[in-house]
Amino acid sequence: MRTTIPLFVISSVLCATVAQAGILVVPNELAGVEGDVNLCFPFGCSDIQTGSSYRAQQVFASSEFGIGGLITQVAFRPDGLTTVGGVSFVTGRAFPATLLSHVQINLSSTSAAPDGLSATFASNVGANDTIVFDGSLSLSSSFTGPADGPKAFDIVINLTTPFLYTPRSGNLLLDIRDFSAGGVIVSPLDAQNTIGDSISRVFTNDAGNVGDVAGIFSSNALVTQFTIDSSTSVPEPRSFGLFVVMGVSTLVARRLRKSNQS
Repeated sequence: MRTTIPLFVISSVLCATVAQAGILVVPNELAGVEGDVNLCFPFGCSDIQTGSSYRAQQVFASSEFGIGGLITQVAFRPDGLTTVGGVSFVTGRAFPATLLSHVQINLSSTSAAPDGLSATFASNVGANDTIVFDGSLSLSSSFTGPADGPKAFDIVINLTTPFLYTPRSGNLLLDIRDFSAGGVIVSPLDAQNTIGDSISRVFTNDAGNVGDVAGIFSSNALVTQFTIDSSTSVPEPRSFGLFVVMGVSTLVARRLRKSNQS
């Protein structure tokens, strides 16, 4: 007698063990909520960067990332509405494709915590430090979304080298160096300035300091969207799923043999 494993058993196990690619906003609670401040850096929103290079390291708490996975894209959104002294005003804007001549972006796992970054850049970098983008970068925004924000994450950077991030290895460090030094004019970006939240940064706009000298600490950091393929971080559950299927198959076969012998 042929042994057949019920289809719903196989499909249920496999569906439960295959993770899906998706997007994740950090801080998680700001996915649909406007941040409380804005940032011109790291890409500039005036001529303030003329003649200077810029470097910023931003840390993201590992607790925001679930199981992690392969990071293939990072994106930012223009600032929607900022309130200062009880007065609200829009600072963000649409801007056409704008070319930055040289940007380098690294990702790594770090033991440094939000609000605990060192002023020495090298002290924050993890052993798995990876250059995920290095070259000219074109940015633009259509400034779409509700009038008071949050706006769409349409300031997009596709990574040329995806980064496999495992939250249990530490927090995530985003390290951006902009060597363009051309006073690039783009929009202020949405940011959050809260001590004790899941993000913070250190930065410098001193052309001589983008290597490894002192940066300035700030709790004001960018609200960031990541595109993550989480299926790459869960080989063990997949293997476990196949093991379960094989186990179910063996069990069904044994019971059917016993039934045929009786």
